[in-house]
Amino acid sequence: MLGSIFDMITNLDAARTARRIRRAVIDFAFAGVAFLMGFGFLIAAGFIYTAERYGGFYAALWFGFGFLAISATILIAHRVIAAMRTRRRKREERSDQLRSMATAAAVAAAPALIRSAGWVGTVVIPLAAIAAYVIYQENRRPTGEYPDELDDDY
Repeated sequence: MLGSIFDMITNLDAARTARRIRRAVIDFAFAGVAFLMGFGFLIAAGFIYTAERYGGFYAALWFGFGFLAISATILIAHRVIAAMRTRRRKREERSDQLRSMATAAAVAAAPALIRSAGWVGTVVIPLAAIAAYVIYQENRRPTGEYPDELDDDY
């Protein structure tokens, strides 16, 4: 009985949440369409004003070149940002590979170093390794430092 009441409450909450999300999506879609239409009318008003002042041909020519310039600027900015992300990602991958190789080399060499150092090596070397790890943890970069790490789909 208690389980069925719990299921009913959670299902009501999920259904209510789904209705709220659906309503928000519809509201934002209508707002977006209205915004685009308003922006279109502002562009049309600017075109009409320019056409009356300088003539239809020159207004169409200037607006055409203006929109081409805007699109070219957007595409160039996208290419530059994508190239910067790619370079940063490759740099981080190289750094991770070097770190992995250094760790593997240190782990492979540790038994030989401990054996050759005698009883001092059995105490000092592990303590030094622990200290190095603590220093590394304090100085490493947090994983979410770059806010655009999730935008690597471009």
